[in-house]
Amino acid sequence: MNTRTRTDSRRGRTIAREAERDARRDRFRLLLARADRGVLAPEDCSQLRADVEAEVAESDTHRRSAGGQQAAAMRLHKRIEAAEDAIREIEAERDEVRAQIAGTHTCSGSPSRR
Repeated sequence: MNTRTRTDSRRGRTIAREAERDARRDRFRLLLARADRGVLAPEDCSQLRADVEAEVAESDTHRRSAGGQQAAAMRLHKRIEAAEDAIREIEAERDEVRAQIAGTHTCSGSPSRR
């Protein structure tokens, strides 16, 4: 059985990012516990800074991505509304043409064949 994480697939990269995030959060908990006890070492401070900066960077990336997805969703929503408006207009024109055709058939008596 192969237990290595595949990082060449989207799912593998997602799993790797989640594992990295979980490890970083575990370090946060450890460092915060040490800070509560007042026993942070100098290397703990640099590790804490690196982890906080990584979390902030990841958060910013996700926020930008979410903003882009919202903008794309709004563009698609507007396109759908425009398409629905066009469909309504075409259906109204179709109904008018049908009414005109029905009117010409009733005026001439029977439909003419060519």
